[in-house]
Amino acid sequence: MLLSILIGHSAAHAEEDWLTRSQTILNDLEGQPRPSWLDSNPHHPDAQRQALDIINGSKLIALKAMSHPSKPTSEVQPEKPLRVVFISFSLGESVLKGIFEEASGQDDVLLVLRGPKPKQKLTGLFAELKALLKDIEPLPNIVIDPTRFQKWGVATVPEIVVEDQGKARLRVKGVTSLGWLKSRQAAGRQGDLGQFGEVYQIAEIDLLEAIKHRLAAMDWPRKQQQAIARFWGQRRFEVLPVAQEDRDREVDLTVTAPRDLITPNGQLIIRAGQTVNPLDKLAFGLCLIIFDATEQTQIAIARQLSCRDKNARVLYLVTQLSRQDGWDGLKTLENSLQSPVYLLTPDVRQRFQLQQVPALVEQSGNRVVVRERKVAMPAANHQPTAAGG
Repeated sequence: MLLSILIGHSAAHAEEDWLTRSQTILNDLEGQPRPSWLDSNPHHPDAQRQALDIINGSKLIALKAMSHPSKPTSEVQPEKPLRVVFISFSLGESVLKGIFEEASGQDDVLLVLRGPKPKQKLTGLFAELKALLKDIEPLPNIVIDPTRFQKWGVATVPEIVVEDQGKARLRVKGVTSLGWLKSRQAAGRQGDLGQFGEVYQIAEIDLLEAIKHRLAAMDWPRKQQQAIARFWGQRRFEVLPVAQEDRDREVDLTVTAPRDLITPNGQLIIRAGQTVNPLDKLAFGLCLIIFDATEQTQIAIARQLSCRDKNARVLYLVTQLSRQDGWDGLKTLENSLQSPVYLLTPDVRQRFQLQQVPALVEQSGNRVVVRERKVAMPAANHQPTAAGG
């Protein structure tokens, strides 16, 4: 709570975004996640998982791209039997348009495509669908879902499967008429009714298999290295000059609250418009150690810096890291310090008026003290590490 009070104040925007910015900075300090894709080893098993994720994310994407905000599509109701109609452009545009018109407004009907045509991009598929769906309101429920084709073993179209609690209660081939199907359901028909009309080969590719093959063929180690290099190459650092002498500076954290600050249990801490020093209300509870992780001398000093309040939680903040070493370098540093390490943010730098490093920030009475410590430079052949910022 206090960290958000202390860090959230910005000299330029103290009255406007105090609480919002404080929470953002707190999240930056406490929970900087590493991208999960950097820690994965996505070979063939992962390719299938990623392909499924892409497929699941594509469901209803065509309709979302084509829907008018004032004319929302109906939503599929999963709690009742679902009439799933497997379709393809091999049926012809006139037949497809008839299917779309009949399915319009029926929330228990789902029209399913297996994917785009060979060498066709999804945008091209959506454009064709949009043309066929012109003037049809509301839009029927259409998805791209090759997993359903695989689940029910659908190899030709048209075919209708009535799904109920994960089972095929009724299925029929060669039929596109939902009215005909409804009459059979009303008569109590169940199971596989067989074929009642002409069927056609599916014109579209199996999007799931295409994605799996593409992912499996990728050079993942190379992609991973490229992603790491791109991440660290674009990272901006809050670089600070090296301290030339030992210096202690006090920072006054007094702020004017733009609104009431209330604890989760309803206790009022600060009233809107009240000018207060947060340290009069709550202890800081932290000891920040800020240093340049590209300089071994500063890393050594960071290990030696000692907080006067032994109960304070130590947070290590670095102004820059080796771009070349990337996450491996960060992991090595964390192992060396036996503690998580975070990147210094512009807000933290500004709030505590950080000027030089290495430095230590801790509470002293109702003030925060910034203790800068001189770096002893080697007598000869000193070559500072350049990491850029």
